[in-house]
Amino acid sequence: MQKRYVLGAMTLSACIILTQVMPAFAGIIGHSSASYKAAQTESVAQTTDFTFLSTDMYTYQKMESDINLFKQKYEGVTSDSIGTTPDGRNIYRIIIGNKEASKKILVIGAIHAREYITASVVMRQVKEMLDKRAEGDKSLDSVCIQYVPMLNPDGVAISQSGMAGLNKEESKKKLQEIIDSWSEWGLKENQDKYNWFLNKWKNNLNGVDINHNFPTQGWNQRADSRKKPSNEHYKGASAGSESETQDLIKLVNNENFSAVLNYHTQGQIIFWSNQHASAEVLAMDKAMADIVAAHTGYRLVSPEADGSKYGTGFKDWLDWEKGIPSVTVEVGIGTSPVPEAQIETIWQQNAGVLPDIVNYIIGK
Repeated sequence: MQKRYVLGAMTLSACIILTQVMPAFAGIIGHSSASYKAAQTESVAQTTDFTFLSTDMYTYQKMESDINLFKQKYEGVTSDSIGTTPDGRNIYRIIIGNKEASKKILVIGAIHAREYITASVVMRQVKEMLDKRAEGDKSLDSVCIQYVPMLNPDGVAISQSGMAGLNKEESKKKLQEIIDSWSEWGLKENQDKYNWFLNKWKNNLNGVDINHNFPTQGWNQRADSRKKPSNEHYKGASAGSESETQDLIKLVNNENFSAVLNYHTQGQIIFWSNQHASAEVLAMDKAMADIVAAHTGYRLVSPEADGSKYGTGFKDWLDWEKGIPSVTVEVGIGTSPVPEAQIETIWQQNAGVLPDIVNYIIGK
């Protein structure tokens, strides 16, 4: 039922044009809470293979099972949580490689809720590096790789399962307040509009776009089309206001990463430049972008169009404020949520990206 809900929303999104005042809507197939509750009861003990290798919707619960399976099947895999979300979910981190290495790489997925297919991409990258080590590759001896596959699990739950995806009553109340605040869109009177609004959820539970919430020097000047909590585009009441933002900032400040790879959807493009970055950081950005492009065939976004003048995203903060090279890779085509049927094509394009970035960072 969940997949019907998402595919219906995908059909709808292809037919609408969203303005800053009032969106136009078309039909969408609804969903029930039963399918989400079934996902919640999936048994870790019965899992014999990684669920991220399937073309099913990739949920937080499946990710938890897969993280445990990584630790069962491979040596040297550890995991922890960099923080807890308002709805009580862990923001999981997976760590592989040499924890004492001077070179560290961070890989991020699902900072935007409706872009949850990127979590399965990141999980496939964990397996890719572990399999290469099992085959005799020694790269992990020289680097520590840390993965946060799903930075925004509360938002993912909303996009995938609506109100039924939330755990706490106060969370459901908060979500309902956001829905009510956009009553002029007809969300309460029309189930199609209501479903569309939730399926297209991009933000966190507070209705804030985490990727517009980082404390760069351009935050105050950054335009905001929503100006209040919504399903997308609201940058928050202040820079760094969100717990997910704060948790990621703390991680970066503590770990001294050499490079960051950040996955989004969609468009098959690569954001690599930042007009505020130093020449050294910009050169590394370009080198990593070229590696991604060579594997994927994705187009590099020109510096004139990178939006970094008043950038408030994670990449902007890394390049501008921290001096850490980074690239943002937009996978998939169409609209978000990108259909799960695209995952194999996405992976064919992105397999080999991380191993080559690792080799570049460690100087091989």
